[in-house]
Amino acid sequence: MARDAASRPGDGNAFTRFFDRVDSALEPIFGAPLATGGLEQEDAAELRTRPCPVCGHAIFEHTFDDLSGNIVMTCPTSERLPERATTGPLNELGMPAHGRRLERYEQRASAG
Repeated sequence: MARDAASRPGDGNAFTRFFDRVDSALEPIFGAPLATGGLEQEDAAELRTRPCPVCGHAIFEHTFDDLSGNIVMTCPTSERLPERATTGPLNELGMPAHGRRLERYEQRASAG
């Protein structure tokens, strides 16, 4: 009873105040990102007319299926853009190596 009388009214007990402090300390880290007013919003019509990186047709011609939890894009044609020629080394995913991995390839090539 003495503890209840000593606490401030409406603040709850020490347990709830502790978690209020934890929440206020972690909110900047795990909370929603701050809204920045300086960023320009892209026009939805402009986004729909952008070319597809796979086939080159406009995005609005494609169909999107998200029933399985993953979004699957289906191109309207079987035509594909030509792949860029790569003459350098590839990483483990078959993509051109860059950054630290490319430096390691160059070091091994010059040493060997």
